[in-house]
Amino acid sequence: MPENRSTESRLLIKGATVLTMDPALGDLTTGDVLIVGDRISAVAPELTDPQAEVIDARGMIAFPGLIDTHMHAWQTPLKGLHATGWTFDDYQSRVFYLREHFGVEDIHDATLAGSIEMLDAGVTGVLDFCHNVMSPRHAEAALDAHRATGQRTLWAYGMLSSLDGVPREDAWRLDHISELSKETGDDGLLRVGMALASIERGSMGRIAEEIALARELGMQMTVHQNPAGQIRALHEAGLLGPDIVPAHSNAADNEELEFIAACGGSISFTPECEFGGGRSMTVLNRAHRAGVASTLGIDTPARVPIDLFATMRLTFLLMRSVDAFDEREAGRYPLTRRPGVPMVEPRHMLEYATVNAARAIGLGEDLGRLAPGQLADLVLINTAPYGVALGDPAAHVVLRTQPSDVDTVVVGGAVRKRNGVLTDLDRADAGAATERVRERIFADVEAAAQGRDA
Repeated sequence: MPENRSTESRLLIKGATVLTMDPALGDLTTGDVLIVGDRISAVAPELTDPQAEVIDARGMIAFPGLIDTHMHAWQTPLKGLHATGWTFDDYQSRVFYLREHFGVEDIHDATLAGSIEMLDAGVTGVLDFCHNVMSPRHAEAALDAHRATGQRTLWAYGMLSSLDGVPREDAWRLDHISELSKETGDDGLLRVGMALASIERGSMGRIAEEIALARELGMQMTVHQNPAGQIRALHEAGLLGPDIVPAHSNAADNEELEFIAACGGSISFTPECEFGGGRSMTVLNRAHRAGVASTLGIDTPARVPIDLFATMRLTFLLMRSVDAFDEREAGRYPLTRRPGVPMVEPRHMLEYATVNAARAIGLGEDLGRLAPGQLADLVLINTAPYGVALGDPAAHVVLRTQPSDVDTVVVGGAVRKRNGVLTDLDRADAGAATERVRERIFADVEAAAQGRDA
């Protein structure tokens, strides 16, 4: 388990191009960041502190740690199984059915592998939507894995019992999540949230019960939002709020997006999976225009790699493509620049993955910016050997960066990666954990098949 930094520990990052993502501070072409304990103490062009450990960040770009707002970490060992998936049936038959074969050890190892890979890729925070809570011990194993890696985590306890339409007794989930909320209240980096049952597979009465409990416990919530009209249904039932983060919402209409914006809410978009699965992507532009705090996630490693840089890049290109399509359909071609078109710049994507994402996980006042008083989650990318791109350095981060460029990762003031190497975790451990899960679950699948054939 990573060590907690004492309140006296001091870390000084020197000479970086600093993207604070704070409107009052802006960017520093060359700047320093002083971290005391787990929070940022100062950001300025030149800082000194003889007691601080110094990181030479010349030639690097510093920005707030990336936050993934929709991730199924338990599916990390299943990478590749959904690469060519198209329909929901594909997902069910290739990936999701395997949850029945995940034991307690498998949930721990899979979560451990995913969290290590995320930290290595500059993802300091995650909303881990765990819809594989098959027993209380499964939940506790996932939490133990997140404690071991020290990633800042909102672990969303899955309320979904099944996808096959067969009712199952799962009142124990509500009892158990209440117990866990008390046990993890002071964990610091780790908080428990709730992943609501899929609305289309349960009654609004059940969803209302889950939401009421989560709000009683002070928990953030998330929900898979796939069919049309569900956001309106939550709104009309008086249940919609900024503490619920819908994931996907590709079918949301403009009025539903206005409902979310009006309550200060967020949506987690997972464009690589959504686009790869044939969904409409116009919601990205419509949500941005409506003032929704858009955020980004990987969704399932079974389809795409853990790489939020690629997600930001694809989101930017998709939103530009939607703008271009609208212009062409209106007869405005060749394209010319009109006010508000194109809608987004690369910097907006970095806002999605930092400032907006911090709001979505309930830490908008304390996280997502490099500013005094903020929690010290930070990433440095190395622009060597080819050099930084001209223009906005945020564009370099979004359009030209890959996980291998991540030089330094700081979470809560603790250095978790430095000079391109994890400091207290091992990539090999993630690989070994993945192999263990595969060996166990596919042996179980084979044994179950043999039992049915016997």
